[in-house]
Amino acid sequence: MNDRAEAAKSDSHFRENFIRDNEQTILKIASKVSGKYISRSDDEWSVALLAFNKAIDTYSKEKGEFGSYAGVVIKRALIDYFRSEKKYDHEIPVSHEMLTGEGDYEENSEVLKAVSQESTEEQDKVERRRSLKDEILEVNAILKGYGFSFRDLKECSPKAGKTKTECAKAITYILDNEETLSTVIEYRRLPIKEITETTGLKNKLLDRYRRYIIMAVVILNGEYPLLADYLQYVRKEGDG
Repeated sequence: MNDRAEAAKSDSHFRENFIRDNEQTILKIASKVSGKYISRSDDEWSVALLAFNKAIDTYSKEKGEFGSYAGVVIKRALIDYFRSEKKYDHEIPVSHEMLTGEGDYEENSEVLKAVSQESTEEQDKVERRRSLKDEILEVNAILKGYGFSFRDLKECSPKAGKTKTECAKAITYILDNEETLSTVIEYRRLPIKEITETTGLKNKLLDRYRRYIIMAVVILNGEYPLLADYLQYVRKEGDG
């Protein structure tokens, strides 16, 4: 599927066939994200289809399996679509009393606006939690290919400031070097010798925090914006 996705970039006829073969998968993802059955007559289908095309255009094997990558792109597109639709949640209904001047427009409108805002914020929280859960599940599935999971990171995550900075340098080095990144993503191994010789970091440190470094690389190299928020320090420390 990875090869077909890359081939679809430059061949429009091949792309059409590739999309047609994956229509049910696209609909399934759209239905799951929407929380309801989605057919080709729904707006969500159009959003998901455009996102699938975007996934084809932006995919490279360094991003992992195309199926997982396309799923993330579609989910992000649909979430953005739902958020844009929420602007209508702020529309306040105007009663007959308000139109005729018999009601207190200022008082009622402020109450309605506050309720609408609170509802929207709660929906955002729910969506964020759902999206974060999806990201964790997807990344965890990838990490299992390296022989560990999120649960195994508790004992091998840097806590001291100096250690976090050193790990950040290793992570940044990998992300900034295509061949090294390919080794980590495609061959699922951390080239410790190369990193120590190039960055001056100690072999012992890289070996101890190997799983943490791989986890950070997988997240920052992929489409996982919520998990990436927890790793904002990496670029700052790594470039420092």
